[in-house]
Amino acid sequence: MKTQLFVPNSKVQKDRAIMRETDERLARYSRRGLVLNLAAYLLCVAIGYMQAIAPMMTVGLTVGLLLLTALRGYYLFRFESLYARAPARWRNQYFVVTFLGAIWWSVIMVSFTVTLGMVGEVPILWLYTIVFFSTTAYGFSPYRIFCQSYQIIALLPAAISALWVGGLDGYMYAITMFVFLGLLNVQTKSMSNNYWERLESNFALKQKAKDLEAEKRDSEASVELNNEFLANLGQEFRTSLNDVLGGLALLKDSNLSGAQLDLLQLTEKASLRQLDLVTNVMDFARIANHQLVLDISVFNLRQQLEDWISTLSVEAHQQKVELDYVFDDDLPQRVRGDAQRLEQIFSSMLANALKFSEHGHVLVEARFERKDGKRGELKLTVTDEGTISSSAVNDNQFDAFAHVETTKLGSGLWLAICRGLVECMDGDMGMIDDPELGHKLWLTLDLEIANNQPASINHNPRLNSRRILLLESNPVGDKNITDALDTWGVAVELAATPEIALQRLDAAVDTEHAFEAILMSPIASNFADTKANTESILDFSQQLREDKIHGKLKQVLLCSHHDSKLNQQQELHGNPGAIRLLHRPVMRQSLHDNLTTLLLGTDEVKEKAEHEHDHNLGTGRTVLLVEDHRVNQMVAEGMLKKLGYRVKLAVNGREALTQFDEDDVDLILMDCQMPEMDGFEATREIRSREQSRTTEERVPILAMTAHAAEGDEALCLAAGMDDYLVKPVRYDQLEARLKRWLGA
Repeated sequence: MKTQLFVPNSKVQKDRAIMRETDERLARYSRRGLVLNLAAYLLCVAIGYMQAIAPMMTVGLTVGLLLLTALRGYYLFRFESLYARAPARWRNQYFVVTFLGAIWWSVIMVSFTVTLGMVGEVPILWLYTIVFFSTTAYGFSPYRIFCQSYQIIALLPAAISALWVGGLDGYMYAITMFVFLGLLNVQTKSMSNNYWERLESNFALKQKAKDLEAEKRDSEASVELNNEFLANLGQEFRTSLNDVLGGLALLKDSNLSGAQLDLLQLTEKASLRQLDLVTNVMDFARIANHQLVLDISVFNLRQQLEDWISTLSVEAHQQKVELDYVFDDDLPQRVRGDAQRLEQIFSSMLANALKFSEHGHVLVEARFERKDGKRGELKLTVTDEGTISSSAVNDNQFDAFAHVETTKLGSGLWLAICRGLVECMDGDMGMIDDPELGHKLWLTLDLEIANNQPASINHNPRLNSRRILLLESNPVGDKNITDALDTWGVAVELAATPEIALQRLDAAVDTEHAFEAILMSPIASNFADTKANTESILDFSQQLREDKIHGKLKQVLLCSHHDSKLNQQQELHGNPGAIRLLHRPVMRQSLHDNLTTLLLGTDEVKEKAEHEHDHNLGTGRTVLLVEDHRVNQMVAEGMLKKLGYRVKLAVNGREALTQFDEDDVDLILMDCQMPEMDGFEATREIRSREQSRTTEERVPILAMTAHAAEGDEALCLAAGMDDYLVKPVRYDQLEARLKRWLGA
């Protein structure tokens, strides 16, 4: 049954833990007060006149106080056992016995005051009562009605008895008690409100913390589920793409016509774009979850930039866009950073600029500002414009990516991924969209300089003083070529048209300054003009070859990857001793090697085509292929056999152990996720068996898995594997790894 002295009306007051803490607090203060009350009363009786004047009354008051003290003590000192059975019942019963105690204390106060007046031990008893009840407000205040009732029952009769006694002392004590009782009532109300408000605030904070914790757990569970989903999705895509790219690689190594090879390369590029998409999605998830781990290493900055531009120049010409570059002379050769992530960012910027180019010409600029001897800031800009802007770029003009119109720049996914990667590398990224300057994407990145080697390549000193005529109308191409030739000591002259070039050649004949070679390019202000000028350049090249005077002049033709006159170029290329073909934009090393071949007669630079492989590489070698996926098994087996290897098959770890014990194998390609026994356990068992043998022979084990998350490589290496191949495994990649571990 609920008492009206306390009716729970809030979540806090209905919370069992909070109410137990409150009642325990009440019991703790009450036990202390119970002992003090008994001690104070006995002291007053012992030193006072009450026992002499009214002995029978004193005995009765004492016996009653002892009985009520024992009754209250029963509820207080057995709090743990009684409260655990029925909290509300303990509280109600304790309220009742406490009211009985207050009534009896009131009887004691009135008896002493009326019998003795305001003399003897009575003032001491009153002073103790005021002090004691001022402290009870703190302990009893959570139950305001109970506390106020308790105070009135105990103190009001004493004040009235003081008025009954009369006199100056009686009236003074009575007034003091009334004032004290009023103040005590106000204090109790205030303390009660503060107590429950504080608990309400704490309860709300705890509840909010619990809600936040629950949301955090749900969010973490959701993130974990998303990560697991993306990881599984990426694994499935990689497994499927492994079949596609592996099959294409096998087909590419067969005898195909030119048209068939073009279609196959187109399919291969489409598959690689799908692989890039999978990688980008995985990176986006890692960036969003702050789980991206950078791979910091030393790499050749200029060479990497040139390689990336050369690779993307094929796509540029396919998109009918001319691609040029300008590199800072102070660009360091070797720096420390994450080359793979930098390539991902730079390639995304450049590929997007090529796709949405409005001018038919994209310029890449690389600047490097040294901060001290060990560090510097790399600034890359990709600009869709017709000519180089001479005006300085104000970084403050670059809008944040939040303001980029993705309708102009394509899908916003690459922006988010690149921005996240740049921030992980402590860099910055932005863009400017100017009607006159065009679209300009920029990237700044702080890099550590690995050494202070010069950026120039090691050139052949015999090129010094050689004379070359350059037929070029593009200022960027002019500058790149002339700067490189000047560095090598080659004397170069420029001609803007075939007519001017012929005049220069004729004027130099039979002189000591005759030209030894001519570099020709149909490039103009944009791809359309270039295409139109291609035929005239080819005609001029043919004219020089048929000319009696200039027929032996060495020629270097700068052509696009998708030139419509490719057949004619191939015919011209039939005489490699006099004519060389270079793809635009021209890279320094390629230009140097071809000029050396033409002018100095050195060994020709032999570049093996991508689809040419060493089919005798694995002769006499046996590879154990452990793979449970049938199609992946067929593709990998086909690659290995084409390279000349003898192949043993196993579909799980247990079969792999059997094959390992029965046959001598030179290398093991191990899938990680398989039924019965996975690749990790199988590898550990193989390493254990190797240690138990008398020989120190160790078979290389290469992981071949679709798991490409951060830490997967470490798991493979920790299990005892020697290398790590991520599906889809490319034909050339597999060949290179096999050469690395087994030799040529």
